Amino acid sequence: MILRGREQFHGLGSMYCRGAAAVILIYDVNHLQSLVELEDRFLGLTDTASKDCLFAIVGNKVDLTEEGATESGEKEGHNPSKAGGGCASPRVPKQVQLEDAMALYKKILKYKMLDEKDVPAAEQMCFETSAKTGYNVDLLFETLFDMVVPMILQQRTEGPPQTVDITSCKPTKRTRSGCCA
Repeated sequence: MILRGREQFHGLGSMYCRGAAAVILIYDVNHLQSLVELEDRFLGLTDTASKDCLFAIVGNKVDLTEEGATESGEKEGHNPSKAGGGCASPRVPKQVQLEDAMALYKKILKYKMLDEKDVPAAEQMCFETSAKTGYNVDLLFETLFDMVVPMILQQRTEGPPQTVDITSCKPTKRTRSGCCA
């Protein structure tokens, strides 16, 4: 589940969070307010997530930061100054550090009353990415996949099936009443 975007859709968050095995929370590394809003809007939604849900805190848009220009482009063989039709995007100082994301991760654990030694470490669950260049996007999803799949397989072997057998239900007799019968 990914929560981000227009405010009019934030009310739907709890519906998407319900029973989720993993939740990806995304903020803009160039705007501290985006991390603050993420915390304000999300903490209450964690109540609907499954008890062993994983939370990934992701700072996006590192390609727009001064230090991210080299991380997201040059390491992958891209020339950041040539991206986007030859126009270089203005580089800004990063306003949100990875340590800030780790602090939010720890707040979520505390809110959920989870012990830090029973869940993945904050260093494993906090990422900085660039959706534009693809920097660390694969790493994010591969990390979550490697953690979620074993959890789901274990749940399937331990718990009851997640389906309902409707063939054993007897159909109710219809009675003729009302105007449409």
